[in-house]
Amino acid sequence: MPDAHILVVDDEPLAAEQVARFLESPSVRTSTAGSGRSALALHQRDPADMIVTDLRMPDGDGVELIHAIRSGDTELPIIVVTGQVLREAEAEALDAGATVLLRKPLDLSELSAAFSANLNSD
Repeated sequence: MPDAHILVVDDEPLAAEQVARFLESPSVRTSTAGSGRSALALHQRDPADMIVTDLRMPDGDGVELIHAIRSGDTELPIIVVTGQVLREAEAEALDAGATVLLRKPLDLSELSAAFSANLNSD
């Protein structure tokens, strides 16, 4: 039975599925959502132990999702994965409460390290 639930949020379904498959294991269950709003609804029904989210998405972006999550949970690890190269976008995500910010194209070893460090910090 999985010990952790990871919610992966990206408006590119293939990208979300690839990250979810990479993180999934016998002790980790993953779910995916295509927008910040759908991720928030899913998280409310089935709380995640960590969120991995894209930054820019239609129908509720990553910053809005972070703000919504942080209004009820200040400790949940949130890893932001972004293709944005603007320092303002990075600062906005970190100011909203992102735990870690990773850049696309995603280096899976960086994701693995961030995942392990933040999931085990509970």
